[in-house]
Amino acid sequence: MRYSSNMKAAALALCVMLLMPALLGAEPLKIGVFDIQRIMNEATAVNTYRQRYQNTLDLKRKPFDQTEEELKQLREQIDKGKLKPEERMAKEEEFAQKVLAARHQKEDLEAEVVKMDRWMKAQVFKDISEILEELNKKEDYSIIFERGTVAYYKNAVDITTKIIELYNKKK
Repeated sequence: MRYSSNMKAAALALCVMLLMPALLGAEPLKIGVFDIQRIMNEATAVNTYRQRYQNTLDLKRKPFDQTEEELKQLREQIDKGKLKPEERMAKEEEFAQKVLAARHQKEDLEAEVVKMDRWMKAQVFKDISEILEELNKKEDYSIIFERGTVAYYKNAVDITTKIIELYNKKK
């Protein structure tokens, strides 16, 4: 893999920044790394948010499911072919209107899913930020990275388990 001169300069600057306190005899640098995906998968509070999210989504999905069932029944009535021409036209018109209503309901439901997903992630990140501040007060970290931003780290600096334990106690 080839690195640009900007990437090399940034890596060198980071190394100097991290090593400078040790070279000057200052207190040692304490680094932590956490894995947001693992927290999202393992923390009890996240599962609580997911359950609330799912319950709300199920309630909002009921009208859409009901409309789909009505469409299915209406299609069966039309397809049986035992309707008079004017009844058939009226049923076809009703069907077309319900299809439009179903499309709007589906779009609204999809927008709600996006909105709820954003809310849940924002809530989790807010909670994690509070936990990181609390953890930093107790253990005095110099810097804490999210795993996705770090190319390599020793497992000894991984604080994900601590964060999950604090998160589970908090909620």
